[in-house]
Amino acid sequence: MHNRNLIIYVFTLFIASCSFNLDVNKPINLLWDKFEGKSDSLIILLPGIYDTAEKFKDERFFTIARNAGIKADMVAANIHLWHLVQEMMIERIEKDIFRQVKNKGYKNIWFVGVSLGGLNSLLFYQKYTKDVCGVVVVSPYVADKGLTKELKDAGGIKKWQPKVIQNKKTIEKKLQLLWVWLQQQDLKNNLNQVFLGYGKQDRYIESLKLFENILNKKNVVKVEGEHDWDAGQKIWQKQLTSRLKTGLLQPCN
Repeated sequence: MHNRNLIIYVFTLFIASCSFNLDVNKPINLLWDKFEGKSDSLIILLPGIYDTAEKFKDERFFTIARNAGIKADMVAANIHLWHLVQEMMIERIEKDIFRQVKNKGYKNIWFVGVSLGGLNSLLFYQKYTKDVCGVVVVSPYVADKGLTKELKDAGGIKKWQPKVIQNKKTIEKKLQLLWVWLQQQDLKNNLNQVFLGYGKQDRYIESLKLFENILNKKNVVKVEGEHDWDAGQKIWQKQLTSRLKTGLLQPCN
């Protein structure tokens, strides 16, 4: 890893440890919003880098969903950057949510991720594609500057050949492996259940456009806005409004 990238990586670890002071071996906190009736559908929401599960309530994601007629149970999970850095993100979701809800009879499970939560949702979906109906990513973080440049210089994902990254446990490597998987799924036309939304002024616009290029047009929502919760609300509302046409959040079993 170049010195500049190493400095950024170490700084990220320092900030994450200071900000969260998390014991990643402990169960994560969950915030539920259950439908009044009985439901076999569940939406798992993952927050951004410095946000908590409560942010989905504060930013009216639960309310917007209910007003749009969503009858699934919803649960937001306190998954953070430190879980990802410490190789515990997938394990915590497996232990604290996924296994339990499968045992409780939930059959139709969707992930909704915002920013870093979008990346985490895609990484989990990458491992459990057959067990998850689909993924909705709102202003997701899907590539760093180096990877974005690689993809652009190659002329897009179809011609891209990943470079060798020595440290296989870095976030940089996770991003690369995600795009390798996306490349494979694109060739098989297997990304029909991935839905993207972003603001036209998002700071990650270049990587988001590269991501958009491998998805169905009907699966992509764009609004005026930046990389913030105001744009996120607009995106979520627009995604839900068109869900019957696009298949977003529809049962898969």
